[in-house]
Amino acid sequence: MVGPLDPKILPKPPFGSQPSGPSRRTAIGLILGAPLLGACAGGAGSLFNSQAGPAGPAEQPAAVGTGHVKVGLILPLSASGNAGVAAQSMRNAAEMALAEFQNPNIQLLIKDDGGNAQGAQQGTQQALDEGAEMILGPLFASSVPATAQLTRAKGVSVIAFSTDSSVAGRGVYLLSFLPESDVNRIVDYAAGTGKRSFAACLPDNAYGSVVEATFKQAAGRKGGRIVAFEKYGADRATAARTVAQSLGQADALFLADDGESLVATADALTAAGANLKKHPASRHRPVGQSARGREPGVAGRALRRAGPCRLPELLRPLPRQIRRRSGAHRDAGL
Repeated sequence: MVGPLDPKILPKPPFGSQPSGPSRRTAIGLILGAPLLGACAGGAGSLFNSQAGPAGPAEQPAAVGTGHVKVGLILPLSASGNAGVAAQSMRNAAEMALAEFQNPNIQLLIKDDGGNAQGAQQGTQQALDEGAEMILGPLFASSVPATAQLTRAKGVSVIAFSTDSSVAGRGVYLLSFLPESDVNRIVDYAAGTGKRSFAACLPDNAYGSVVEATFKQAAGRKGGRIVAFEKYGADRATAARTVAQSLGQADALFLADDGESLVATADALTAAGANLKKHPASRHRPVGQSARGREPGVAGRALRRAGPCRLPELLRPLPRQIRRRSGAHRDAGL
């Protein structure tokens, strides 16, 4: 999370009403954390992505609960691929968290942003017009400024799920797994096992740039040296060939990408002559990416993680039945 989550940003009970004490505060806390739990279960891609692909038909706005305190939930529910799957999981988790409490005096205003900034702006405006006192979401970094532009004028706080720390600011908080902290943990883990010479192959995009800066700083802090560093676009062959040729001087290989992109990078390295069994790969996988599916030469063998995807301590009290029903007890290490 970027910045301390000040209790002052939580919605205040309406004038003249009787707050329900710890139950209401706990309900708000669980609703804040439940979508992130759903993201771990739902297989979200890198939340740096500015586009989620062509969206399907937009989902109609929905309201869950009848409480006086209204909280907007902005998600790419109609987006294609992993983004849409994750958004549905996040919605389900938030609804289940709300259902766990008797009369929490909260109403969720669920809006579909389609995975783009224009949709996020429209959904946010609708939620504000309906009286939202807090906005949860959006999911993508490119959509957060569109939401923040509207909420700042109203003095409404935003808790977004982006993993791009640059979009945090006045009135905008992030509840997510930031790549900077994960990369530091991975390099610390590698150094702790005696690895000092690194090779790296990263995507040439905004996510890759953040990972690159953190990786280079972390390696230097641990007294390591980077013997090969390459970035790739759609064509991985050239970058993979350069890295593969330098692996003889490295004792650790660092990869950072999501889903099938990670598989394609591993395939390109193998095709270029890299022995991934001999050079264990440490890598950061963006929030929600599970180890399911095909990761030849990577998953369960050469690939090392600093630890499983885990939620902040804030979310530990989440009722066991919510974790089980969302499937997150399998993928989030809960």
